[in-house]
Amino acid sequence: MFLRESLITVLTDPTADGLWTLRADLLEAGTPQCARIWEVIDRYRDFLDQLSSSMTSRHYSDLASRLDIGSVSGVILERLLEPQSGRELALSLLTGALSEGLMVAATRQHVKAWEQGIATYIKSTAWFLYEEVWRWADEMKPDLSAAERRRQLDNLFELVHNPEVDTVCKAVLLGLLFQLLLASRACDVIAQLSPAKAKIDS
Repeated sequence: MFLRESLITVLTDPTADGLWTLRADLLEAGTPQCARIWEVIDRYRDFLDQLSSSMTSRHYSDLASRLDIGSVSGVILERLLEPQSGRELALSLLTGALSEGLMVAATRQHVKAWEQGIATYIKSTAWFLYEEVWRWADEMKPDLSAAERRRQLDNLFELVHNPEVDTVCKAVLLGLLFQLLLASRACDVIAQLSPAKAKIDS
Protein backbone atom coordinates (compact mmCIF):
# COMPACT_ATOMS: atom_id res chain seq x y z
CA MET A 1 0.00 0.00 0.00
CA PHE A 2 1.15 3.54 -0.66
CA LEU A 3 2.01 5.41 2.51
CA ARG A 4 -0.09 8.35 1.35
CA GLU A 5 -3.02 6.03 0.68
CA SER A 6 -2.95 4.53 4.16
CA LEU A 7 -2.82 8.03 5.63
CA ILE A 8 -5.80 9.17 3.55
CA THR A 9 -7.71 6.06 4.67
CA VAL A 10 -7.16 6.97 8.33
CA LEU A 11 -8.17 10.58 7.77
CA THR A 12 -11.36 9.72 5.90
CA ASP A 13 -12.30 6.70 8.02
CA PRO A 14 -10.61 7.03 11.43
CA THR A 15 -10.29 3.60 13.07
CA ALA A 16 -7.74 1.83 15.24
CA ASP A 17 -7.33 -0.79 12.48
CA GLY A 18 -6.49 1.95 9.99
CA LEU A 19 -3.87 3.34 12.36
CA TRP A 20 -2.38 -0.15 12.68
CA THR A 21 -1.86 -0.27 8.90
CA LEU A 22 -0.44 3.26 8.81
CA ARG A 23 1.99 2.43 11.60
CA ALA A 24 3.17 -0.67 9.71
CA ASP A 25 3.67 1.38 6.55
CA LEU A 26 5.66 3.99 8.47
CA LEU A 27 7.85 1.32 10.03
CA GLU A 28 8.49 -0.32 6.66
CA ALA A 29 9.33 3.06 5.16
CA GLY A 30 12.04 3.55 7.77
CA THR A 31 10.46 6.43 9.68
CA PRO A 32 12.94 7.51 12.42
CA GLN A 33 12.07 6.38 15.94
CA CYS A 34 12.37 9.98 17.17
CA ALA A 35 9.71 11.29 14.74
CA ARG A 36 6.84 13.12 16.49
CA ILE A 37 4.30 11.13 14.51
CA TRP A 38 4.76 8.03 16.69
CA GLU A 39 3.41 9.67 19.84
CA VAL A 40 0.47 11.13 17.90
CA ILE A 41 -0.41 7.72 16.45
CA ASP A 42 -0.19 5.98 19.83
CA ARG A 43 -2.39 8.52 21.59
CA TYR A 44 -4.85 8.72 18.70
CA ARG A 45 -5.27 4.92 18.69
CA ASP A 46 -5.91 4.96 22.42
CA PHE A 47 -8.41 7.78 21.92
CA LEU A 48 -10.38 5.86 19.29
CA ASP A 49 -10.26 2.64 21.34
CA GLN A 50 -11.58 4.41 24.43
CA LEU A 51 -14.43 6.02 22.53
CA SER A 52 -15.49 2.86 20.69
CA SER A 53 -15.49 0.78 23.87
CA SER A 54 -17.54 3.31 25.84
CA MET A 55 -20.20 4.21 23.28
CA THR A 56 -23.02 2.31 21.65
CA SER A 57 -22.36 1.39 18.02
CA ARG A 58 -24.93 3.95 16.87
CA HIS A 59 -23.35 6.84 18.79
CA TYR A 60 -19.83 5.81 17.78
CA SER A 61 -20.82 5.66 14.10
CA ASP A 62 -22.28 9.16 14.46
CA LEU A 63 -19.07 10.41 16.05
CA ALA A 64 -16.87 8.74 13.43
CA SER A 65 -18.86 10.38 10.64
CA ARG A 66 -18.13 13.80 12.13
CA LEU A 67 -14.43 13.00 12.38
CA ASP A 68 -14.28 12.53 8.61
CA ILE A 69 -11.77 15.17 7.58
CA GLY A 70 -12.44 14.17 3.97
CA SER A 71 -15.70 16.09 4.19
CA VAL A 72 -13.70 19.30 3.69
CA SER A 73 -13.23 17.98 0.10
CA GLY A 74 -10.72 15.74 -1.59
CA VAL A 75 -8.87 18.71 -3.07
CA ILE A 76 -8.14 20.15 0.37
CA LEU A 77 -7.09 16.74 1.66
CA GLU A 78 -4.63 16.33 -1.21
CA ARG A 79 -3.19 19.79 -0.52
CA LEU A 80 -2.93 18.87 3.16
CA LEU A 81 -0.53 16.10 2.16
CA GLU A 82 1.72 18.33 0.07
CA PRO A 83 4.95 19.07 1.99
CA GLN A 84 5.10 22.65 0.68
CA SER A 85 1.57 23.81 1.53
CA GLY A 86 0.27 21.14 3.88
CA ARG A 87 1.41 22.67 7.14
CA GLU A 88 0.09 26.15 6.41
CA LEU A 89 -3.23 24.70 5.28
CA ALA A 90 -3.44 22.62 8.45
CA LEU A 91 -2.89 25.74 10.53
CA SER A 92 -5.63 27.53 8.60
CA LEU A 93 -8.05 24.65 9.22
CA LEU A 94 -7.13 24.65 12.89
CA THR A 95 -7.84 28.34 13.41
CA GLY A 96 -10.98 28.50 11.28
CA ALA A 97 -12.94 25.43 10.24
CA LEU A 98 -12.59 23.58 13.53
CA SER A 99 -14.29 26.16 15.71
CA GLU A 100 -17.09 26.65 13.19
CA GLY A 101 -17.69 22.91 12.84
CA LEU A 102 -17.69 22.44 16.59
CA MET A 103 -20.37 25.05 17.07
CA VAL A 104 -22.61 23.25 14.56
CA ALA A 105 -22.04 19.97 16.37
CA ALA A 106 -22.79 21.58 19.72
CA THR A 107 -26.45 21.94 18.83
CA ARG A 108 -26.95 18.18 19.10
CA GLN A 109 -27.85 16.27 22.25
CA HIS A 110 -26.27 13.02 23.39
CA VAL A 111 -26.52 10.39 26.11
CA LYS A 112 -25.62 12.01 29.44
CA ALA A 113 -24.59 8.74 31.09
CA TRP A 114 -21.88 8.24 28.48
CA GLU A 115 -20.73 11.81 28.90
CA GLN A 116 -20.17 11.35 32.62
CA GLY A 117 -18.19 8.16 32.07
CA ILE A 118 -15.81 9.56 29.45
CA ALA A 119 -15.37 13.12 30.76
CA THR A 120 -12.17 12.38 32.69
CA TYR A 121 -10.58 10.68 29.70
CA ILE A 122 -11.47 13.66 27.48
CA LYS A 123 -9.68 15.99 29.89
CA SER A 124 -6.55 13.84 30.04
CA THR A 125 -6.43 13.66 26.24
CA ALA A 126 -6.82 17.44 26.03
CA TRP A 127 -3.86 17.73 28.45
CA PHE A 128 -1.66 15.85 25.95
CA LEU A 129 -3.00 17.65 22.88
CA TYR A 130 -2.52 21.15 24.30
CA GLU A 131 1.25 20.68 24.54
CA GLU A 132 1.45 18.78 21.25
CA VAL A 133 -0.46 21.47 19.36
CA TRP A 134 1.67 24.13 21.09
CA ARG A 135 4.87 22.53 19.79
CA TRP A 136 3.38 22.09 16.33
CA ALA A 137 2.19 25.71 16.16
CA ASP A 138 5.59 26.91 17.38
CA GLU A 139 7.27 25.03 14.52
CA MET A 140 4.84 26.35 11.95
CA LYS A 141 4.69 30.00 13.08
CA PRO A 142 7.86 30.70 15.08
CA ASP A 143 7.28 34.44 14.60
CA LEU A 144 4.11 34.28 16.71
CA SER A 145 4.78 35.35 20.28
CA ALA A 146 4.35 32.81 23.05
CA ALA A 147 1.71 35.02 24.65
CA GLU A 148 -0.36 35.15 21.44
CA ARG A 149 0.05 31.41 20.88
CA ARG A 150 -1.19 30.78 24.39
CA ARG A 151 -4.17 33.07 23.87
CA GLN A 152 -5.21 31.24 20.72
CA LEU A 153 -4.80 27.78 22.22
CA ASP A 154 -6.54 28.78 25.44
CA ASN A 155 -9.51 30.00 23.41
CA LEU A 156 -9.65 26.71 21.53
CA PHE A 157 -9.22 24.41 24.52
CA GLU A 158 -11.60 26.43 26.67
CA LEU A 159 -14.32 24.49 24.85
CA VAL A 160 -13.06 21.31 26.50
CA HIS A 161 -13.57 22.84 29.94
CA ASN A 162 -16.89 24.46 29.13
CA PRO A 163 -19.70 22.49 30.89
CA GLU A 164 -22.21 23.83 28.37
CA VAL A 165 -20.50 22.03 25.46
CA ASP A 166 -21.56 18.39 25.31
CA THR A 167 -18.91 15.70 25.63
CA VAL A 168 -19.34 14.25 22.16
CA CYS A 169 -18.62 17.69 20.69
CA LYS A 170 -15.48 17.85 22.80
CA ALA A 171 -14.50 14.43 21.43
CA VAL A 172 -15.06 15.73 17.89
CA LEU A 173 -12.74 18.67 18.57
CA LEU A 174 -10.00 16.44 20.01
CA GLY A 175 -10.40 13.95 17.17
CA LEU A 176 -9.98 16.68 14.56
CA LEU A 177 -6.90 17.97 16.34
CA PHE A 178 -5.45 14.45 16.24
CA GLN A 179 -6.19 14.26 12.51
CA LEU A 180 -4.55 17.60 11.74
CA LEU A 181 -1.47 16.70 13.77
CA LEU A 182 -1.31 13.28 12.11
CA ALA A 183 -1.57 14.78 8.63
CA SER A 184 1.03 17.45 9.34
CA ARG A 185 3.51 15.06 10.97
CA ALA A 186 3.02 12.61 8.10
CA CYS A 187 3.84 15.42 5.65
CA ASP A 188 7.16 15.80 7.44
CA VAL A 189 7.85 12.05 7.15
CA ILE A 190 6.85 11.81 3.47
CA ALA A 191 9.01 14.82 2.60
CA GLN A 192 12.05 13.20 4.23
CA LEU A 193 11.63 9.76 2.68
CA SER A 194 13.04 8.88 -0.69
CA PRO A 195 10.47 8.21 -3.45
CA ALA A 196 11.23 4.47 -3.26
CA LYS A 197 10.51 4.34 0.47
CA ALA A 198 7.44 6.55 0.34
CA LYS A 199 5.85 4.07 -2.07
CA ILE A 200 5.22 0.82 -0.21
CA ASP A 201 3.83 -2.24 -1.95
CA SER A 202 0.88 -4.00 -0.31
